[in-house]
Amino acid sequence: MMGSLLFIAFGLCLLVVQTAVMPRLGNWSGCYDLLVPLVVFLGLRRRFWDGLAVVLALGLVVDGLSCAAPGYYLTAYLWIWALMRWLIRFLRVANTFLLPLVMAGAVLIENLVLLAVPLLLAEQTAIAASRALSTVAAQMVWALLTGPLLLAVFGQSQLRLRRYQVRAAARRAVKDE
Repeated sequence: MMGSLLFIAFGLCLLVVQTAVMPRLGNWSGCYDLLVPLVVFLGLRRRFWDGLAVVLALGLVVDGLSCAAPGYYLTAYLWIWALMRWLIRFLRVANTFLLPLVMAGAVLIENLVLLAVPLLLAEQTAIAASRALSTVAAQMVWALLTGPLLLAVFGQSQLRLRRYQVRAAARRAVKDE
């Protein structure tokens, strides 16, 4: 429970950084959705129900704040999370070489989900599609460079939370004796 609340707080902080801070710092139009590394982390390293609860909560919050059609971000986050859960059957989570590729793939998945409806409805022109491809490529490069750093921060935070919980449980056990 405490871990879920920690990661919901991380997600909300990343959302504030993405929507309020980054636009004021300059042209960040090529940067990817900062919640994607959190969703990847939740899929790779958290228990099933903990990760699912956080992904659902953050997906609903982002859908409520965005101008996208309802369910876009929730759908993208659920697909990424589900694919990460499936991927841990084949991938060693501790392999630092594959993490940047996993991050780039997750960004690609999010963009495919977000671009699928307009493409299916034939609302995209060739010019808009080429612009979307260049944006997706830039986002994948950003994900390759910064995604593993964010995953390391999430991992260290989870490790510190576990240590705190163990120490607190030990103190309670000593106190009860």
